[in-house]
Amino acid sequence: MTVNNSSPPLPQAVGYAVVLGLGILFALAMNVTTWMQARFSQYSPNSASEFSAASRSLKTGLVVAGIISSWTWSLTLLQSATQSYEMGISGGWWYAVGGTLQIAIFSVIANKVKMNANRATTFPEVAYVRFGTAGHLSFLWCGLICNAIVSSCILLGGGAVVSALTGMNEYAALFLIPTGVAVYVATGGLRATFISDATHTFFLLGILLCFCFEVFCVSDVIGSPRKLLELLEAVSETNPVQGNYHGSYLTFRSRPGAIFAVQSIITGFGLVMCDQGYWSRAIASNPATTARAYFLGGLAWFGIPFACGTALGLTARALENQPDFPVLSSTDVSAGLAAVEAVNYVLGTTGSVLMLLLIFLSVTSALSAEMIATSTLLSYDVYRHYFRPRATSKQIVTASRIFIVFWGIFAGSLASIFKSAGITLGWLFYFLGVATASGVFPIALTFLWKDLNREGAVAGSVLGMLIALIVWLATARTVGGEITVSTLSNQWASFAGGATAIISGGVLSVTLSILRPANFDWEKTRNMAIVKEVELDEDRKNGAVEAETKKLDPSIVDIESLARTADAAAGISEGDLDMTALEKTFKGYTLVFLFLALTITIIIPVPLGAVPYVFSPRFFAGIVGVMFILLLFAGFLVVILPIIESRRALRNILSFKSFK
Repeated sequence: MTVNNSSPPLPQAVGYAVVLGLGILFALAMNVTTWMQARFSQYSPNSASEFSAASRSLKTGLVVAGIISSWTWSLTLLQSATQSYEMGISGGWWYAVGGTLQIAIFSVIANKVKMNANRATTFPEVAYVRFGTAGHLSFLWCGLICNAIVSSCILLGGGAVVSALTGMNEYAALFLIPTGVAVYVATGGLRATFISDATHTFFLLGILLCFCFEVFCVSDVIGSPRKLLELLEAVSETNPVQGNYHGSYLTFRSRPGAIFAVQSIITGFGLVMCDQGYWSRAIASNPATTARAYFLGGLAWFGIPFACGTALGLTARALENQPDFPVLSSTDVSAGLAAVEAVNYVLGTTGSVLMLLLIFLSVTSALSAEMIATSTLLSYDVYRHYFRPRATSKQIVTASRIFIVFWGIFAGSLASIFKSAGITLGWLFYFLGVATASGVFPIALTFLWKDLNREGAVAGSVLGMLIALIVWLATARTVGGEITVSTLSNQWASFAGGATAIISGGVLSVTLSILRPANFDWEKTRNMAIVKEVELDEDRKNGAVEAETKKLDPSIVDIESLARTADAAAGISEGDLDMTALEKTFKGYTLVFLFLALTITIIIPVPLGAVPYVFSPRFFAGIVGVMFILLLFAGFLVVILPIIESRRALRNILSFKSFK
């Protein structure tokens, strides 16, 4: 059974039914959820702060669900399997490390966001306060470039799988997939995407666990870790991994794995720092739980790509000696179809349906995060900042909804251009680090270091990107003899471009700032202007601020009282920020992050790679057991924790008790 021939395992109608039918179903479900939110809670999706920042009130469970979901896109599921398929078990491990480190470090940075810029909605807004227009445009450029590439990755991965499994026209999938997503995001805003994230990730984890149980416990073809190990040993004799110890797929002593480790970490840092989606979640979360949510989210997410690599990528490689297992071309592998073939072979038609659902859920959930993130950048940093500085909350929400629809069309168009040029999911993954890593240090230091100056921020982010692109092109020509789509995805070209990006961005931003320190006053960002959810002039005229005026004559209400009411409506209450506690949390999670970083990048993999060791059956079984534990841990955080934290709101809904 193969997905890359003229007879896909599922009929074309199934593809359209999933893309359109499930898309519309989820859109309706999220619209009902949004209506219930407006009726049974104090949060209105028509408020700019609620639409773009969820009133800065989200608790740990929903934030964790949002983090896991927005980081579990088609690239996560397919590319992690591809890396293990090509270089063995270390590929899936290093892919997981490359994302977990960056999410976890956000537990430190997000805490500083609350301390130093709690009134911000986007990260370029803070750049404008600190560095003026040049800094604002530089960071906005980094953000939009990142969101464009990520959105294309999401759609290309989803489109390739849907087309391979059902025969659906891939270009049609690239445009139809965003349709249902745009409907519920445009209606409910950021909080709707979080609720969608939790729902999607629940089913996603269930399907992934089903795959893992089938591979390691049930399948007649494999059915146990020992059997998978035996099959991989046989394959390593006929098709060894060049650069791995004894050519084995079950060793960490891997030259390609070591190179990929650096690439994965660089790409992950660039993606997280430049993606407004992660800043939106930091801004939207409750100050008391921000750091914990990001750390738990990163830890829980680790199990997903590691499971895909171990259960699906290694299975695809182990089955290649089976006479009826299809031969995968390099294009199939780069498109992420190794995992698809493995599931189809082991589970048959049921596997095809489940894989289609798995990819659809990951695509729609991750794409919703990109849509709201990009619309926030366009509505706040373009529309409000440069065209309508006095835009009201209602006008910004309207603009955000328009930009959501625009981004769905734009992302589908860009993904179509990439596909027609022969650019695949794997190609874009390697390009991500080259295009985004220069912004890592400038953007992070904007929130962490008062001495970062304008020259350092601009040169590090924009000039660093330009230098990286030049090195990337030059290396591709040197290694491959010419500049083509193929040579640009060469491992060494991507490595050189990504490393240059993060190093040049860091050197330029730090060096220029040391030469002329800015000594920035954080009070400027702590008191930056926000969109007022309550219009002061109208409130004075109509006496509509009930919390402040129900016992007073509106004519004698002072502006400061009204401003406090407006801030409260936006989810901002500076008096609730305990700076001492936040500083303590910052220091604590810095230590926790360093421990995690050392554990997953050095303490575990370095000894395994330093010794000439191929996993024994018992050791590999232990690895599989840890994989299952991590998946179940993620399930608890995504399913159980949000219900516990939202029990009061759920009680109101079940008792039909309206907040209003």
